Amino acid sequence: MATHADIADRFAQEAGKPDANLLLARSGNVFVSGEGNRTLYSYGKHFPLVHLMLDRQGNRSWWLLNGDTYSVSTARHQTITRNACKRTGLPMLTVPFSCLTEAGILKDTIEPVDVEPERWDTSVHVVDSIENVPSSAVYTAKKLSDGRYEYRTYRHWLGAALFRATYRVSERELGAYFLSAFDEQETTPHYFLCELPGDARPRTVRDAFLALKPPEVVAAEAAGVICTRQGDVFAVPTRLTTRELAKLTPKRERGAHVLHLSHKATEVAIADDGTTYARGVLHHAPFESWRRPEHRRRLMGDRRTWHLLVKNTVPVDSLGRSRAWSRGGNVD
Repeated sequence: MATHADIADRFAQEAGKPDANLLLARSGNVFVSGEGNRTLYSYGKHFPLVHLMLDRQGNRSWWLLNGDTYSVSTARHQTITRNACKRTGLPMLTVPFSCLTEAGILKDTIEPVDVEPERWDTSVHVVDSIENVPSSAVYTAKKLSDGRYEYRTYRHWLGAALFRATYRVSERELGAYFLSAFDEQETTPHYFLCELPGDARPRTVRDAFLALKPPEVVAAEAAGVICTRQGDVFAVPTRLTTRELAKLTPKRERGAHVLHLSHKATEVAIADDGTTYARGVLHHAPFESWRRPEHRRRLMGDRRTWHLLVKNTVPVDSLGRSRAWSRGGNVD
């Protein structure tokens, strides 16, 4: 009977070829299906593991791997599949398929532009007894001289990627550049997928990150000014005094949301034209009661200086929502 690895290896070697000799029977619920038998699934069509991408001539070109997480057993299937695809030597791009769906991206239109290498992080843990070691690490745990146990855990990080794709909104199909990456300034890096502004023409992941900065931030940093960022909100220091600000807008609020986003600031002042100023600390405060804050608190300078607040350049949809997504939905 074919094993998971057998099916994945044969799929990686044969998918997309004329008269491909695939192992089509299920084994541990890893199976091949989809148009032209170019998709490998885990436990059902709700979780595709990988999709083979073809070039314009219909030849095998590269692998689109699913970066979503689901279960321990599916994670094993993902590791087996990733290794099988690696052995083919074809390029690989890993993106959470749930985010592609939320963005309305048509998978077969994706064209990679720049893909950075994936990485693994190792964490060492020390616990008092073997009972406190996770079952997945029991066989590799090491007993220390003081009677405690040491074990290691491993975390796989997707490589940041810039790609171009077509997405569907209502009955329209539009093209755009997208960035798949992590917000590295968070304690635990926060994954996001976002559409880049329409005038952006990035060639690298670095270019894509720079394209997310609004003009006010670009100008300030060029002048040597240090700006603060929390998620999609930038804070640019100004020279305005409180008295000068009062002439622009006499109304100030404490702990108010800013820019119609899920962020609050200690003290906020909004001018008649909508220009928003704040000082103190930025807090992430999702509007939904079920969501927990996802960003660290960020101090704005010395907390006394008034800052101009501006949103990043990610486009918004017809409902005013940023075209940016995490594994849990829209990013804000």
